[in-house]
Amino acid sequence: MIRLVLMLVCLGVGFGGGVYWGVKHPADAQKLASVEEKQFIEKQKVLLEKMKRKLDELSSAQPTGGAGSTGSTPPGGRSGFVSSGQAGAARKDPELDELKRESDQQLQQANKLLQTAK
Repeated sequence: MIRLVLMLVCLGVGFGGGVYWGVKHPADAQKLASVEEKQFIEKQKVLLEKMKRKLDELSSAQPTGGAGSTGSTPPGGRSGFVSSGQAGAARKDPELDELKRESDQQLQQANKLLQTAK
């Protein structure tokens, strides 16, 4: 209980000190805010690029093995009702395409924001 009260008091003092400093030094506060925003956008851009690479890997991944005929064992050595070499397994996923499109748009917006922040 004492720990919670102490944490709330520290939070209030920190918040109040930050507001006081921001009011007394508006130019410095604006500069600090713009630097923080630039760092946030740069890190977001890195994450978006990683996500785009992963989505590209997922969309370009093709199933291995050929389309075996009925009753034969596929090259992987497994046989069964559903084999990994089916012809319909190589279809494009519309959700994956939509995610790629959205990530491209977000990456363009991040580039725009970085250019305006400089």
